[in-house]
Amino acid sequence: MKFNNRFIYGVISIVLAVVIAFIAIPTVISKTNGKTEIARIAKSVERGALITKDDIEIVEVGSYNLPSNIAKKTDDVVGKYAAADLTPGDYILSSKISDTPISSDIQLSQISNGKVAISLSIKSLASGLSDKLRQGDIIRIYHFVDFAVDVPELQFVKVLSVSDSKGFDVDNTKVPEDDEDKRQSTTLTILASPEQAKIITGLENEGVVHVALISRGNAKLAAELLGKQDEALKKIYGDKTTAATPAEAELPSQDY
Repeated sequence: MKFNNRFIYGVISIVLAVVIAFIAIPTVISKTNGKTEIARIAKSVERGALITKDDIEIVEVGSYNLPSNIAKKTDDVVGKYAAADLTPGDYILSSKISDTPISSDIQLSQISNGKVAISLSIKSLASGLSDKLRQGDIIRIYHFVDFAVDVPELQFVKVLSVSDSKGFDVDNTKVPEDDEDKRQSTTLTILASPEQAKIITGLENEGVVHVALISRGNAKLAAELLGKQDEALKKIYGDKTTAATPAEAELPSQDY
């Protein structure tokens, strides 16, 4: 039996039509009509604020083309911090929330007695760990003029916040959205003793400060390292009180 081209094309067309009508179209319809529950912002939440159960609502929306990193349950959001200003109706993406406080105000309000907060400039990408420093990191500070110098008083210090050129906090744990430019870190605010703060003030105005990451995400190790630094400061400064006047508490001679 001999078939002509028209007959073959006709059969192929019929088969394609059947596939489209009974397989492709129902598949697309099922995906576009599918529903799922997500967590959505019910009340305005400012950047840095702790998100509570009252701030969110669970709603049913179309499941087609939803972002893969969207929050779907109350537990995905409650107890976390807003990484951006959130308004009613906003979908909650993982890039818009943080597990840890991102506002430096929270850290600054928890400074212990005898300590101060002080900022230092990041003068190049390399000197600031290629823009990868985060709040809570334990770092070591080096000073460079003609050569690098290891500063005994700054072996282990804690980062309170990372800021951009306008003084806004930078959260380097988050990947920028498609329409958001990466903000470069320009200053670090660290926890220091008054003696450390005086040294940092001097380093800030001479040469270049470089930082190295020592510890991240290990609270026990961080406490041990900061304890070692306090012991080193006691050995260097003895019983000198931090409340001494500038004339009484001269900055020790340094080679940096």
